[in-house]
Amino acid sequence: MTDRPAFRLISAAGVADATGACASPGAMLIECGSAVRVLAVGTPRQVASHPAAGSAERVDRPDAVLIPGLVNAHTHLDLTSVGPRAYDRKNGFSAWLSMVMRHRATDPQDIHRAVGEGVARSLAGGVVAVGDIAGTGRLEAAEALRASPLLGVSFVEYFGNGGVPDGLRSMAAGRVRMGVQPHAPYSAGPDLYRAALASGMPLSTHLAESMAERELLTRGTGPMRAFLESIGVWSDVVAARFGGVGGARTAVDYLREFIGSGEAIVLAHVNDADDADIELLEKSNCSVVYCPRSHEYFGNDVDLGPHRYREMLDAGINVALGTDSIINVPSAQSHRLSTLDEMRLLRERDGTDPGLLLRMATVNGARALGLNESLFDFSAGEIAGVAAVDVQGTDPTLDPLTRVMEAGEGIALLAGANA
Repeated sequence: MTDRPAFRLISAAGVADATGACASPGAMLIECGSAVRVLAVGTPRQVASHPAAGSAERVDRPDAVLIPGLVNAHTHLDLTSVGPRAYDRKNGFSAWLSMVMRHRATDPQDIHRAVGEGVARSLAGGVVAVGDIAGTGRLEAAEALRASPLLGVSFVEYFGNGGVPDGLRSMAAGRVRMGVQPHAPYSAGPDLYRAALASGMPLSTHLAESMAERELLTRGTGPMRAFLESIGVWSDVVAARFGGVGGARTAVDYLREFIGSGEAIVLAHVNDADDADIELLEKSNCSVVYCPRSHEYFGNDVDLGPHRYREMLDAGINVALGTDSIINVPSAQSHRLSTLDEMRLLRERDGTDPGLLLRMATVNGARALGLNESLFDFSAGEIAGVAAVDVQGTDPTLDPLTRVMEAGEGIALLAGANA
């Protein structure tokens, strides 16, 4: 039961979603109950003509544009307690990984607190669904996420070889489904990928993050080999997996057996991809989750060049947005974990169309995570959330999504995710 009015009519500076709904000024009529349902969206006059509008609670947001609740398709909520950290390019990715291993929460209560804080920062950023990487072979992060109001998938991370515990399958249902994350091709063997595929659960992996990853997988050398040696996991068995086994050219090509399996794998990052890699991904059912601030944080724009997300999209590959962890988020923005900030970075840097960016942060993210895409647009029916972006000070003659891109900080959930 809820003590909120059954109907709510929200008037705003504009409304917009990724499917073409757009009005300025705009309005939305929603029904609030055990779920939030969109009854009407459009201009104030159009919405006022709905039969339920007369009895609705009125909410006026004249300085805001309404957009659907956002999806963060790749994040690490249990790392929230580590906080923002500078990246030392001189010491490189291996030293960064060592820092993460030293500082991430390991006590069950600390993990619950870290994920809870990550959930709070996600909600503060208008995010209502996540693809969370839930630590290493443990369930505390998944339990904490499943107790939250967020939707999504909790991908439990595994390293090395081996199978997938039966206990994960028993937790498959709910607002947050359980998934499996072989960490990356340099840290998880092919048997683990095969076991993850055979499990029938949602599957994700990190892939093609850096030039060092490509060097290890295709040549068996470089700083990542030194890192694996330093933590005692390098052996003749491990070495036999690398060095261009099977003629792999790139990190993406190294996983071609699994990418070409027909399964809908979520591939996080894919910063390093050549034309043949894009062709392989185009023929697959995989989604790519691009994390723009993480890409810049690690200097991949220098080492690898601009991310090829627009070419991937043009090829028909489903590309979504993610934040990665709080560690790579600038301190000034670390009060929230929001794909809105990823959208704005791409708009500023690449001039990408705002509608395309919103699609990447809503329906594309939902598709990557196997969620109902209609929960993240303004079509009639159930919706995961409605967010209001403060556009005060922007040019009112601009279209609503351009105003969202040019606005300042403010975003708040008005409905959904226990708003």
